Amino acid sequence: MLKDAALRLLRTSSFRLAIQSAILSAFGAVLVFAIIYHASENAVRAELDSTVSSEAADVISDAKDDASFLKSVQIATAESDGTFYALTTADGTEIAGNVAMSPRAAQRWTSWRTMKGKDGIKLPPRITAIRGLATKLSNGDTLFVAENASALRSLNHLIRNAFVTVFGVILIIGIASGLLVARGALKRIEAISDTSRDIMSGDLSRRITLKGTGDEFDRLAKNLNLMLARIQSLMENVQQVSNDIAHDLRSPLARLREHLELAGERTTDKATQTEIEDSIKQVDTALEIFAAMLRIAEVEAGARRRDFNIVDLSNLLKDLADTFETVAESENMDLSTDISDGLKLNGDRELLTQMFVNIIENAIHHSPAGSRIFIAARSTRAGRAEIVISDNGPGIPEAELTRVLRRFVKLDASRHREGTGLGLSLAVAVAELHNGSINLSGNDPGLRVAIALPLAP
Repeated sequence: MLKDAALRLLRTSSFRLAIQSAILSAFGAVLVFAIIYHASENAVRAELDSTVSSEAADVISDAKDDASFLKSVQIATAESDGTFYALTTADGTEIAGNVAMSPRAAQRWTSWRTMKGKDGIKLPPRITAIRGLATKLSNGDTLFVAENASALRSLNHLIRNAFVTVFGVILIIGIASGLLVARGALKRIEAISDTSRDIMSGDLSRRITLKGTGDEFDRLAKNLNLMLARIQSLMENVQQVSNDIAHDLRSPLARLREHLELAGERTTDKATQTEIEDSIKQVDTALEIFAAMLRIAEVEAGARRRDFNIVDLSNLLKDLADTFETVAESENMDLSTDISDGLKLNGDRELLTQMFVNIIENAIHHSPAGSRIFIAARSTRAGRAEIVISDNGPGIPEAELTRVLRRFVKLDASRHREGTGLGLSLAVAVAELHNGSINLSGNDPGLRVAIALPLAP
């Protein structure tokens, strides 16, 4: 549970925006530190280079010939106050100076260079690097003049450590602030989602709680509440109109049926009695349609969800199978089952019974004699019950499998029996009320109706 909550938090757009801001701030810090680093390094390096150039020029200007070069270097070395000198031959052999370097290091040192102990030179204690200039003399020797560059190296370390520290702090603060912002936003979104679920469950009176901050979430919640109030008003008006129409028409239709029955009893003419019986059947069909429409409207409104209880789905299906087995035998059909025990869900037993009855009756009514009807039920790894009711009758064309789930749709070409065309619509409404689904597919031959319903925890 905690892992799922953490994943939801990390997937929020608020967290991603906060992380993006932190990354941009970190890159800004990188840019600032890069500018500071280069400016500081260039300033220190320029001062060192100026001192080295001046010292090298003094040594060279004091020398008149090859012998005097050696003497000039020796004098400069003796008078040195932190400046390093080295005079080497073309092969790197040291002639004079106060810094020892290997022939390889001497040959690698060309023009300006910063040298450390690992580069083949021996430095005095507490000096970590020197920076100097290598100058080729007319006799082929090389004069090295350098200054203490430990400050330059220390500056590099200081800036690098400061950058790592600041960069890490910015990222930590960014991630922490992202989590806080995402947590607050997620709470507001979850509140809206919970309200939406309650409304979909049939409680149209639910509204989103305002925090009173006047922020974008409050403005969104206010607009959604206004929209919900409007939807509630429209739904109540539609429901009231539908109920009024259904009730107002059912009463005169019921009276019309009574009059037709009385008329049938009073007449002795066979043709007239036949016409009256047909009329009564038509009135009964109209009454069934109105009853089914009211039932669907009641289910889709979701009000029945408040009365949900734990239903033993296994026992319910077995009871229905026992009941319809006799009906199937009377139609010269075979009804068999494979129903797992212990399937329980939170729902309305009466509505679930109606849904399964509609589907099983469809299978019996629309299949010819000798057909086989099979009812199977099992649990899935996803925590849902999968109920399959299949037959090997004429089936439904693949192109019509979705359309037959709509209201008043009847396929006369393949389903020749009479009906209202509302049985499957009611089944769909009941499945959706229980957060389930119905899927129709071919059974090669016949029809396969798969119903998925969430099991109780």
